[in-house]
Amino acid sequence: MSQKLDKIDRKLITGLDSHPKIAISLLAKKNHLSPQVADYRIKRLQEQNIIVQFGTIFNLSKLGYQQYRVFMQLGNINEENKHHILSYLQKYPGVYWSALVGGKWDLLIVVWAKDYHALENFLEDIFTKYPHTIRDYDALYIIYQEFHSHYFLEKNNNPSLKLDFGKSAPNISLDSIDLNIIHSLKNNCRLSSLEISRSAKVNYKTIQNRILSLEKQGLISGYRLFLKSEELGYNAYLLLISFRSYDREEEKKLRGYVQENPHITQYLKIFGPWSIMLHLRVKDNQELQNIIIELREKYSLIGDYEIIPVFQDILINNFPLRNEDILIK
Repeated sequence: MSQKLDKIDRKLITGLDSHPKIAISLLAKKNHLSPQVADYRIKRLQEQNIIVQFGTIFNLSKLGYQQYRVFMQLGNINEENKHHILSYLQKYPGVYWSALVGGKWDLLIVVWAKDYHALENFLEDIFTKYPHTIRDYDALYIIYQEFHSHYFLEKNNNPSLKLDFGKSAPNISLDSIDLNIIHSLKNNCRLSSLEISRSAKVNYKTIQNRILSLEKQGLISGYRLFLKSEELGYNAYLLLISFRSYDREEEKKLRGYVQENPHITQYLKIFGPWSIMLHLRVKDNQELQNIIIELREKYSLIGDYEIIPVFQDILINNFPLRNEDILIK
């Protein structure tokens, strides 16, 4: 059953969506609340599973990795075997996001791999461990990604997070302090430098400087509020779109439309048979269909498309790499 937000909760979520790291005292002041009330409300939203996490967004291409989105169609397997596969994915290094989906496919896996050969090794491991389980699959190579704020709740001024995965060669090396910071922040960007300094056993100013360095180098691309939109009455969909022909100016206009559309939370550019992927949050099928009709009427370059409902997140691991797989300085 979806839950309704009151005016105060909505304003708090909008403030956190715009600035996920904002101090409680400042957020409370902006909304004419006491810090205690604001803190209580936010914790309640987390307990209600409306706020899933305060995530840090990493561009792992800066460490020499490539992002692939793998769709899988499962065979006739029972729930126990499905559970084994999902548990296996939760522990597999490189898996950033996994979800149960619908339509032609049953499972979506977002994986960071060094190259296509590493992706093939990942697929071979699954096929070997679970023979006769995967009927079909499709792997998409992502070259660009944008995260947009959750405008379907309320418009805010937070700029899009833009990740270009192939623009520059990897030139970042990390040490144990950097990795401590990364693993501390990956699912909770609101941790203070002082809190991280205690586990890293270094001065908090060192932590602050290291975070600024990781941001400047582009490994940390930004911070994002993760919401469970189903709890608010919004269903999640992926929309794969192919272009009839390529027109740079037309695509630029399309991206502008996507950034302003309140129901589209991500834009991904793909290399392969599909051209782009959109993440959408809508209340019903009619709202989804209206977006598709508007896209096709406005932009002649749009050809075929495929709708994929997202049913359930299995895991979200914003930094799924093992320390031993990263160059340590």
